[in-house]
Amino acid sequence: MKRHTKAALIVVVGVMGVSLWKHYKEDYGVRVDSVWWLPSEAQNITYIRNDAIGIAEFDIERAAFEKWCARRKMPLRELRDEEEHTVDRCLLLLEQRRIIPTDSEPNDVEGGLRGMERASKGLDAGDLFYEERWSSGGGYSIGYDVEEERGYYAYAHH
Repeated sequence: MKRHTKAALIVVVGVMGVSLWKHYKEDYGVRVDSVWWLPSEAQNITYIRNDAIGIAEFDIERAAFEKWCARRKMPLRELRDEEEHTVDRCLLLLEQRRIIPTDSEPNDVEGGLRGMERASKGLDAGDLFYEERWSSGGGYSIGYDVEEERGYYAYAHH
């Protein structure tokens, strides 16, 4: 091979390698005190984040979470009677990566229900919710369980 061809090939392989590494690089935490991309008031944070997703759940006071969301132009609204929404959770993803232990149930029905609870958080009347969806399929879902005083945040690139 000519010298320029070798140099070009090395550059292409290097750029692709760095791109793949960056794409698959993940950050995660279980019951951590703070994460730079969430409200500073958030505590007991469990999350997973990479270039494609950012999913977290955490303890936070309602007023602090509402203020943080409003500053980001993602105002939470209170859900009315018979209105229900969900926000993705990170627990199943963390289980699949063996970061947290698998939560097994004694039979398929209970296990399936428990799996659904670990995959998404259901919110209903009185809870707070914001959703923004893009044509690419990505967007934001943000929720607050008033009874648990717990925030839920999910971002997907597509």
